[in-house]
Amino acid sequence: MKLKAIIFDFDGVIHDTFELVYGLMAETVGNGLTKEEFRDLSDGNVHDHDRINKNHINQYFQKQGKEYDYLKLEENIKLFLEEIEKQFTLFIVSSNQEAVLDVYFHNNNFTHVFTEVLGVETHTSKIAKFDHIFEKHDLRVDECIFVTDTLGDIREGNKVGLRSIAVDFGFHERKRLEKGSPYKIVSSFDELEKVIGSL
Repeated sequence: MKLKAIIFDFDGVIHDTFELVYGLMAETVGNGLTKEEFRDLSDGNVHDHDRINKNHINQYFQKQGKEYDYLKLEENIKLFLEEIEKQFTLFIVSSNQEAVLDVYFHNNNFTHVFTEVLGVETHTSKIAKFDHIFEKHDLRVDECIFVTDTLGDIREGNKVGLRSIAVDFGFHERKRLEKGSPYKIVSSFDELEKVIGSL
């Protein structure tokens, strides 16, 4: 089946927010959360993790909003997204807030590329957000591919039969990503472009 749509995770893929998110989450959760423990939170859906409760999430979101106001989208990523948008319909599926991502893309003058940006306001489950995209935009799962940086995301994609391309420059390293058996693992946007071009 011909590829028609590419679904992107945001944090760790479109923007390297690892240190920012870790710092805010460690401050919110407390108990000396280490970087490795923080990475473990994304082995599944972070919103379902037993170490994270709704109060933690609410506190984290209150803190993060202002921080994202100052983030700058890299020019090479802009060019990459603008180029592939000529061929494919692009979406964002994130565990972050749509409101924060909307401000991010507005501040970077980059609101024209993604057909929809879906975050926690739509649902905490990425499975539900994938299903929303398939149904609303009349797409088959094999006409889409998901680009992400975490094992938990790959696992959610697997549950609906959605192939994933994992990037190892985000929150999770290659060895951890391999546990989800993604379609491919890449280390740069140049590699990502080549994989997409081969589909």
